[in-house]
Amino acid sequence: MSDRIDQYVEEHPDEDDVARAVSETRAFIEARPAPNVTAAVMQRVSRISDSEPVRPSGVFATVMRFLWSPRQFSIRPAYAVAAAGAVLTLFVALESQTTAVRTADDAARLFVQFRLETNAMNVQLAGSFTNWKPAYQLHQMSPGVWTIAVPLPQGVHDYAFIVDGQQWVADPYAPRINDGFGGTNSRLTLLLPDTQRL
Repeated sequence: MSDRIDQYVEEHPDEDDVARAVSETRAFIEARPAPNVTAAVMQRVSRISDSEPVRPSGVFATVMRFLWSPRQFSIRPAYAVAAAGAVLTLFVALESQTTAVRTADDAARLFVQFRLETNAMNVQLAGSFTNWKPAYQLHQMSPGVWTIAVPLPQGVHDYAFIVDGQQWVADPYAPRINDGFGGTNSRLTLLLPDTQRL
């Protein structure tokens, strides 16, 4: 860095004040040696290492000391194999049960195609199977034709279309029922083919 300063001073000889300030600063820094803090730091380190370490106390500290202290234990190979077999059996049983639940749940649903012909910007589907929230967004398959396929369980389902977020419209191709508010909803009854009637 001092080379750069010297170069600057040489390139700008008319700036005597700058050159004088630089030389005075350099002389001031060189006259004072850098402080040696090694002895002070080492003295503090030795004081800390000589003192008794602070150990946490309480239930948490006792538990942590118990968990972190080394222990020696032995186990018979037959017990290890038995434990591994039990864990594997439990895992297989849980996985097969989850698969059975998934298969039963998927088999208990039918895809129902909902369709509405209307000139609209947006059509949604709400019903008893969505707690009357517009949970399904219909897609426009061709101009004025909106459709969606929804998986539904067997049973009786009431539903309606919501056109442009404001108008509730019943399905013109399904039976209509009174909605209890002066309007009408559509009703759909689904029975699975393998359902046994009592």
